[in-house]
Amino acid sequence: ADDIDRALDKLLVQGFIDDASRHKRIKSLVERAISNPDAADWFNGTYRLYNERTILNRKGDKARRPARVMIRDGEAVVVDYKFGRVNEEYDEQVRRYMQLLQEMDYTNVKGYLWYVYKNEIKPVTL
Repeated sequence: ADDIDRALDKLLVQGFIDDASRHKRIKSLVERAISNPDAADWFNGTYRLYNERTILNRKGDKARRPARVMIRDGEAVVVDYKFGRVNEEYDEQVRRYMQLLQEMDYTNVKGYLWYVYKNEIKPVTL
């Protein structure tokens, strides 16, 4: 939450956000999203965070890049953000991420799809 203004200002300077009203809408969306009680723990600094990091399987022949992986006390949580409609293919995508984390010897793996515009967090199970 403390980084929202700084991150949005950087996007404005870089030209990714083109005007003040869009900046305000995005800020509101982000604040609403991170205040979601299902995700509050994900943003409090207690997890080691890996954003957009590549995960390889043990054979090294398959690579995946989840949006967000969080590690804490032997638990691995993978979250993939979606901005469109619900799609069953997204569940399978998160399952693949979860399987890769299990191959890395994380036994407590949780997965979620976060439909940002709807502010809906959907658990994904293996």
